[in-house]
Amino acid sequence: MKIIRTVLGDILPEEMGVTDSHDHLIRSGGPEVDEDPSFLMDSVPSAIKEFSSFADAGGKTMVCMDPIGCGRNVKSMLKVAEAVKDRGHIIMTTGFHKGIRYDKRTSWLATVNIDKIVEMMVAEIEVGMDIHSYNGPVVERTKARAGLIKAGTGYRLISKLEQKALEVAALTQQETGCAISVHVDLGTMAWEVARLLKAYGANTDKVILCHLQRNPDIYYYEKVLNEGVNICFDGPNKVKYAPDSLLAENMISLVNKGYGKQLLLSMDAGFMDGLWSYMEDEGMANGIDYMLTRFVPLLKQIGMEDKALNYILKDNPARIFAIDK
Repeated sequence: MKIIRTVLGDILPEEMGVTDSHDHLIRSGGPEVDEDPSFLMDSVPSAIKEFSSFADAGGKTMVCMDPIGCGRNVKSMLKVAEAVKDRGHIIMTTGFHKGIRYDKRTSWLATVNIDKIVEMMVAEIEVGMDIHSYNGPVVERTKARAGLIKAGTGYRLISKLEQKALEVAALTQQETGCAISVHVDLGTMAWEVARLLKAYGANTDKVILCHLQRNPDIYYYEKVLNEGVNICFDGPNKVKYAPDSLLAENMISLVNKGYGKQLLLSMDAGFMDGLWSYMEDEGMANGIDYMLTRFVPLLKQIGMEDKALNYILKDNPARIFAIDK
C-alpha cells in the first residue's frame, strides 16, 4: 500500500490532487533571515490566507521545503495545517539546506557520525518531527511526521559537508522510502548531484532536483533527466532569472521529447514579496496561486496539452512522493 505522509496523517496518493511541489508558508528565522529580512515569513494568519488562495485556484497539496536549521517551525505549520485541513494537505520535510547554511566545523551535521544523523532523520519520518527542529539538546517529538527528505548544494560546488548531507539523504531514503528533494544552487551541479546520489544508493525515481529553471539550458535538462531523476521547475513570476514564457517553452519542449513523467511544478515563493498575504498591508503582490491562475494558463496557451499538465500537477507528485507503507 502506498501513502503520502502529510503533517496531519497519511493519505492515499490519489488524494493529493493538484500539487505545488516546493514552497514556503512559514519561516521563523535562520541564516537566510539574517542574510535578508524579506526571508522572514512568520505569520500563521498570513500563511492560512496564502494556502486558502491556492486552494481557491484549484490547488490541493503543498510541499513545504523548510529544513532543519533554516527556520522550520513545526508548531506554526501544524496550526496552518489544522486551519486548512478541509481545503487541502501540507507535507513537511526533514534534512538539510546547502552547506553554507551550517558551520562546516562545528555544526552537528559536521560533527555527528552519519549513521546517527540518519537515525535522527528516520525518526522524524517514522515517529514524529522534533518541535525544536533539532536546534538544541532537548528533543520533543510531535505526532506530525515529515514526508520528504531535503539536501542542498552550492553554486558550482558540492562541498564535503554537502556530500555528507546527500549521503545522509540517500541512506534515509533507503530506510523510509521517502523522496529526496535537492536544492541545486542556480541550477548548477545538478548532473553531479544525480550521479552522487546514485553512487550513495538512492532510488533516482524518487529524487527531485530544484531550481534548474535558473539555468535555462534545455540540453542540460536532458542530460540531467537521462540520469533517471525528476526536475521541479519552481520559477514562475521570477523574471530576474527568466521570463515565464521561456520556462513554459522549456517545459513543453521536454514534454515533447518524452520527459513529461519526470517533471514537477511549484512557485517556491520563498520571500515575503512572493506571498500576497504577507504584503497586503504594503500594497499589491502576486502569491502562490499565480502558479495556477497565471502560469498554467500560459502553458496551455503555448501548447501544453491537458494530459501532460495532469501528469505534472497530479500524477507525478502522487507517484514520486508516495511511500510504501
